[in-house]
Amino acid sequence: MQTSLSTVLVGALGIHYFLLHSTAFAQLPSQTQQPLPPSAPMGQVTSVSQLSDVRPTDWVYQALASLVEKYGCIAGYPDGTFGGNRALTRFEMAAALNACLDVVSDRFATKEDLATLQRLAQEFAAELATLRGRVDNLEARTANLEATQFSTTTQLSVDAVMAFQAGGNTRQVVDPVSGNTFTGGSYNPTVISKVEINLNTSFRGTDLLTTTLEVGNNGLDTLGATGIGTSGLIAAGAVDYAGVGSTVNLFRLFYSFKPTEDLTIGVGPQFYPSDIVDTNSYANDSFADFSSNFFINNPLIVPYAVNDPGGAGVSIQWNPGGGFFTLRGVYVAAEAGAPTGVATGGGLFGDPYQGTVELEFARAFGANEQNNFAVRLQYTNASSLNISQNAGGVNVELTLGKFGLFGRYAYADMKLYGDGATISGLGPFAVDPGVFVIPAGGQVKTTAQTWMAGLAYRDLLTQGSLLAAAVGQPFINSLASAPGINDATQTNYELFFRYPLSDNIAITPVLMAVTNANNRSTNSPIFQGLIRTTFSF
Repeated sequence: MQTSLSTVLVGALGIHYFLLHSTAFAQLPSQTQQPLPPSAPMGQVTSVSQLSDVRPTDWVYQALASLVEKYGCIAGYPDGTFGGNRALTRFEMAAALNACLDVVSDRFATKEDLATLQRLAQEFAAELATLRGRVDNLEARTANLEATQFSTTTQLSVDAVMAFQAGGNTRQVVDPVSGNTFTGGSYNPTVISKVEINLNTSFRGTDLLTTTLEVGNNGLDTLGATGIGTSGLIAAGAVDYAGVGSTVNLFRLFYSFKPTEDLTIGVGPQFYPSDIVDTNSYANDSFADFSSNFFINNPLIVPYAVNDPGGAGVSIQWNPGGGFFTLRGVYVAAEAGAPTGVATGGGLFGDPYQGTVELEFARAFGANEQNNFAVRLQYTNASSLNISQNAGGVNVELTLGKFGLFGRYAYADMKLYGDGATISGLGPFAVDPGVFVIPAGGQVKTTAQTWMAGLAYRDLLTQGSLLAAAVGQPFINSLASAPGINDATQTNYELFFRYPLSDNIAITPVLMAVTNANNRSTNSPIFQGLIRTTFSF
């Protein structure tokens, strides 16, 4: 080991010194050559400025300065010259190498140091061999990954859900849209599945192109079978991952970038308002928390008619200085790709569309910032299936240790435009023409409210688990009523316990209930239970 180190140092410094003095460089621009006798003694140089024939403009100046100042192993002639253009004798070569080796031995390693290092290497030979094996194995695996990697710019992730569902009602439920009547024994147990394949691509490190493909088995739950939350303006409680077809479709294509550190701008032909606004740590993701589409988003701030199909639009998010406040805005048109053929208008600026602005204040507090509080003030202007609305809302959450409280509320002024027969935009909450008729081209004004509230507890039995429950009413309105028609207020309930089996698999029992379905007192309560299994990798 000592011999190897000396050989390397002698070779490196010797070559460096030789190149500086070799006659091979005699023709390069420099000082006029000053012949000196080979026997002229040389003196140690402590600064390159002591050499009168070496100037800062010489190409070799920096190299000489480094050898003098860092290593102190450059000698000059008594007349104060370096003689850089004259031939190097073997004697001078030996003297220069000896001076440099003396410095190296003094500054970097002694014989005792090298002996100690050799003894330690022998003592830990087994450990070093094991470490070398691990490094070799890691290098081999890295090389294999680099050779077979999917992409240098794209990460692939998959979210999959499979759920077994069974439910029913105590008497009967009427779906006003389809006209079907469901009795207590008319529901089949079902299996529901949905898979999202996500490709996240970054070209510059501060941008993100999200491409998501979606496929399912078209399975429905009991609530969805009765028309709850499956059409119209209001998401009223059906399972969010139900009804996905077995044909692979483009679920999301959205590009965001950061022109400044605090500002994010997004644009895409297919994304969702809920990608940008109305998030909540406890009620926002049907793969991880509530299954009901009503508890996942505020139905007046994020209208189902736009958020369910998604669409094209733009978004902006501004977090000044990375502080407590964040301003968000989003515009989405659900039929932006249709130049004609949409009864309500369509196109980039036609019905159905929505524009939403949200101001968020979020702050962590307490020991180790284990607590958190967030409030989001919201405003939405939308035109959805012949219903225009202006809605204001609030979304709050509070975390105190393992406990969480959360809720949403919104109030809206609406105008319903009729065709003389139906009010299609209200979906299952449609009011029969026998109650009142909106003349073709006419309109009816109404107000609407929605609310939900819940509580949660984290890490019950195991880390990463979540126990949560919520209650809410999706559509409180001032429309006309009649016996059995818009004469009650639908109320939704959900309880779930997510239990992680591993970092990638979680199983979640879910209980759901709805009373006065579709705002009709004649509809009996509906109950359903699910066993949901989610896979994320």
